[in-house]
Amino acid sequence: MSAEATQVITAAEVRPIKAPLNIYQRINEVRKKAAYAKKDKEVQGQNYRAVTHDAVTALVRNHLIDQGIVIVPRLLTSTVEKIGETKGGSPIIRYTGRYEIDFVNCDDPTDRVTVPGEAHANDHGDKAPGKATSYATKYAMLKLFSIETGEDDESRVEPYESLEKINDQQVADLDALIEEVQADKQRFLKYLKIERLEELPARAYGSAVKDLEAKRRAPK
Repeated sequence: MSAEATQVITAAEVRPIKAPLNIYQRINEVRKKAAYAKKDKEVQGQNYRAVTHDAVTALVRNHLIDQGIVIVPRLLTSTVEKIGETKGGSPIIRYTGRYEIDFVNCDDPTDRVTVPGEAHANDHGDKAPGKATSYATKYAMLKLFSIETGEDDESRVEPYESLEKINDQQVADLDALIEEVQADKQRFLKYLKIERLEELPARAYGSAVKDLEAKRRAPK
């Protein structure tokens, strides 16, 4: 064999074979790339915006594919209770589900991280189970990947009766604005989920004004 046909590979030229990443390392790679989820939905009748399941999924989906992570929601238990009726008499139900959300290594399905959770959803049709599953999966992604949303999960929830309501001047201003923009007052009250303007929580006043101003700007 000629010298030209002989190739000697030195130790320095040997490239070490990298071990595949485990699930924790893959999760950390996603965490490096997905930092903040923008609130994309106005919550009806409330003075805040929320981050939806679709927004979080859009944020992490390509990173999950790149890192070979599959999310598998598993329902453990569920309950259904009737909590009221619609104006038309259809039952409104509250669905409660307990879940385990698995984040699975595609290359080794036994390598996984599981996030437990519980979710609730109200509905007057057949969408409650899907809503609850989406909610549980969304929060598992937010917490596992340490995604910031700007939401205060630790804020206190006050009973409606103890919430400060709008004052007489604000009631008068809203009445005047409703008349000015020619809004249907009863439909607007239904949208706000109250029977009288005097019942509107003070923290929702700004949102109510914003909604009415939007009607003013809407094309006729």
